[in-house]
Amino acid sequence: MKNKILNIKGFLVIFLLTIILILILKFISNDKVLQEENNEVFLVETEKIIFEDNKPEYLFYGNIIAQNQVDIISQLPGKIIKISPKVLSNDYFEKGEKIFELDSFSFKQELIKKKSELEELRNELKSKNLIFSELEKQQILSKKNYDRKTQLVGDIVTKKNLEDAATELSINNAKVLDIKSNIQTILSNIKIAESKVKQAQRNLADTVYRAPFSGKLDNSSIEVGAEVSTGRILGKLLNTSDLSVQFFVGESIYTHLSNILGKEAQVFWKKSNFKKNYSAKVFYIDSAINKERAGLNIKAKLEEISENDPIKPGVFVEVVIQGLTIQESFLVDENSIYEDTFIYVLEGDKAVRTEINVEGFAKEKVIITGNKLNNKKIILTRINNLNLFKKITSKN
Repeated sequence: MKNKILNIKGFLVIFLLTIILILILKFISNDKVLQEENNEVFLVETEKIIFEDNKPEYLFYGNIIAQNQVDIISQLPGKIIKISPKVLSNDYFEKGEKIFELDSFSFKQELIKKKSELEELRNELKSKNLIFSELEKQQILSKKNYDRKTQLVGDIVTKKNLEDAATELSINNAKVLDIKSNIQTILSNIKIAESKVKQAQRNLADTVYRAPFSGKLDNSSIEVGAEVSTGRILGKLLNTSDLSVQFFVGESIYTHLSNILGKEAQVFWKKSNFKKNYSAKVFYIDSAINKERAGLNIKAKLEEISENDPIKPGVFVEVVIQGLTIQESFLVDENSIYEDTFIYVLEGDKAVRTEINVEGFAKEKVIITGNKLNNKKIILTRINNLNLFKKITSKN
């Protein structure tokens, strides 16, 4: 029994010693891990902050429009009898080139009629002028006869003779006045007739519709045999080589652009496989703020477009315009900014949180400013869970 108690005591002593040894080993192990963690180095990429002047870039969305465009409107009623092959192939029309032609028979007949009426009036005028010339001669003779008899009345000429001379003079004066009135009426009618002839000539000319400027047809309904009425819109002519971009600028952003008229703009057509980047210059700004949209419509003329360029009116594009210069600023990737309010800079072997101001965007980076940032090293590597037990050092 005594031996059994001694065995139990010995077992308990060995068990306690084992527990104590395990605790000692665990403590030593944790201390070693902690020491290893404290000695571990966290490598990061850094860049020296050098302040410079940067211009923020503002992005807008717009559409390409033709600088020159006009509705093709039939000036006359009639039937289309001829069209240019370019109407069907949608080729480029040069200025003055025929697009379509109406049946001109009735307009030719109308012109012949108006010219004939004008010629009749001119002939009548010639006849009246001859009569007027004769009446003037008679008027002059009767005036001389009356004056002579006035001087001789009482001696050779009787009072009755003088009265007859006065009557003759009066009749001739009346005839002259009447013929003058007729001539003035004829002259007025001639002017009206000349105007009608010109109108008939214009109508005949308008049976052939020519391109008012160089360009291409859009939304055309021009077909041979089609009956058209006066004022009917048959399509649109667009100058596809002289293009502009129209876009909208909000009131709050507009105040940052300053003197936008004449500013250079970059236009991006991202879907193009021909050319993605165009330059443009602002030439038009709305005169008043649109109250409903709180902004302005703006137009910028595109650079000269080559014949092979597929860009067309209606294309959706992005427009980038630079704003006012931000002095003492720095460009950084958005990934290196936290909560839009701070960055980490490397000081010794520590990452130090530093407040910043976001001023805009340029060259696909963020423009930042801040106090005492110049010549500091910004940590570019993203730090999501900063372990304070680790030392921070730069890869550079």
